[in-house]
Amino acid sequence: MKSTIMSVSVAILFLELFVVAAMINISFCNGNSYVGCIDSEREALLKLKQDLIDPSNRLASWNTGDGDCCKWAGVFCSNITGHVLQLSLQNPFSYLGGDLREVKAGSNYERSKLGGKVNPSLVDLKHLIHLDLSGNDFEGIQIPKYLGSLENLRYLNLSGAKFAGMIPLQLGNLSNLQYLDLSGTFLSNYDLHVDSLSWLSGLYMLEHLDLSQMNLSKASDWLLVTNSLPSLKVLKLTKCQLCHFPPLLSANFSSLKALHLAINNFDNSLFQYGSWVFGLRNLVFIDLSSNQFQGQIPIGLRNLTSLRHLDLRFNYFNSTTPGWLSKFNDLEFLSVAWNSLQGTISSVGLENLTSIETLDLSGNSKLGGKIPTSFARLCKLTSVDLSLIDLSQDFSQVLDTFSSCGAYALESLDLSICQISGHLTNQLLQFKSLHTLELGHNSLFGPLPPALGELSSLKKLDLSNNMLNGFIPLSLGKLSHLEYLDLSNNKLNASLSEIHFVNLTKLTWFSASGNSLILKFNPNWVPPFQLETLQLRSCHLGPHFPSWLHSQ
Repeated sequence: MKSTIMSVSVAILFLELFVVAAMINISFCNGNSYVGCIDSEREALLKLKQDLIDPSNRLASWNTGDGDCCKWAGVFCSNITGHVLQLSLQNPFSYLGGDLREVKAGSNYERSKLGGKVNPSLVDLKHLIHLDLSGNDFEGIQIPKYLGSLENLRYLNLSGAKFAGMIPLQLGNLSNLQYLDLSGTFLSNYDLHVDSLSWLSGLYMLEHLDLSQMNLSKASDWLLVTNSLPSLKVLKLTKCQLCHFPPLLSANFSSLKALHLAINNFDNSLFQYGSWVFGLRNLVFIDLSSNQFQGQIPIGLRNLTSLRHLDLRFNYFNSTTPGWLSKFNDLEFLSVAWNSLQGTISSVGLENLTSIETLDLSGNSKLGGKIPTSFARLCKLTSVDLSLIDLSQDFSQVLDTFSSCGAYALESLDLSICQISGHLTNQLLQFKSLHTLELGHNSLFGPLPPALGELSSLKKLDLSNNMLNGFIPLSLGKLSHLEYLDLSNNKLNASLSEIHFVNLTKLTWFSASGNSLILKFNPNWVPPFQLETLQLRSCHLGPHFPSWLHSQ
């Protein structure tokens, strides 16, 4: 699915970088000669480096031997004036945590963090319009007040840099700012907070504001102030400890395209006092997940006809109003997962979502009924999650529904704990784009079809806790992208050999526990994979400890 919020944010960022590129004028068109950096600004950068801790030597090019600071890593200058316009010192790696590859990426992320202090010499870069220090580790120091002296700044990103304490009010002096990101990370122990957002009131050019994971519990003026920013297009206030949604006499969010209010403590007062939200006709992205909303999903949402992304997961909604989705012709992402919805899937009213790409109804255990045949019209579906819904349906019927026009688009299908029965058949051959297939905890029976090995894009396959029996097809060894394979707790009773794993070079998670499989590997076999998790309870490994395990 096209991630709408990324589209909005990237569009704004692209505009910003376009302006920077125009001012930097890197090319030599129109006969402009190269100027090189200003002496005083080179000295300012060298002082900045002195106070920074750089374990991975990212700033190795910042040295007195190379006098042209415009050629240093992360430094961009105007070719006309030589002034430093942009400092891009963000961590070049990101870390989400999880599987083995991400752990390795996390190690790179940790090694590449800059730390230490931000030297006040930074204010000598008076022409700076872009500053990015995101993803570094400043170990809980306060955001420097003197950043508010960089009056030409248009872009400031300090996200995930582990600053802490009170936000300096001096940031309110940055009247040219268009992009401001002070968001934290979920794994950080450092807390940014503020008692009021009044310092934002003068930032009339601000288009993108992200204060996610900042403690705004005392900032009772958060709505009043953000409403006063006439250019605001993206507002992110995820996990800000907000619980009160104050009345707003007049809404000025006419430019707003993306609204993130997830992981707060909002209740239905938002719909009582915030009915203006339903008038934001330009809104394309809204995330209200992980709050305290309950009862019926508000019918007013249907007025947001430009929406492409609607996230209501992890609340307490128990019902919908007929026709509430009828006008969402452009909706690409819908999640109402982990609510308390009741009735049948048909009652949710999904049949007109012809642009839908990601659909998540999972965790609504009181929702049931077969997948409606109208789903056959949802030809753009790439991801479907109906786990924990009582479908009581034969798997072949499910495949028939999704194969009508969307077989080639579907990339992820999760029907775990859905009371699915029947055989796995060669119908699966129609779903060549599948990278995730989760069918665990159902009543599937019979052998594994060779067609599974033809799903060449598969990264995750979960067939655990069914009644599958017989042989494991050798074709599984062709799944060169497979990372996760769970065959546990079935009735499989055949042999596994090297051929079953010959191309599984990316496999990190394998479970075959609860079967009667016999593992027959050559004593000198070296697996092509590096496992993170291996579960083989009740399998027959042979009289000796398997030598291939030494390589894992």
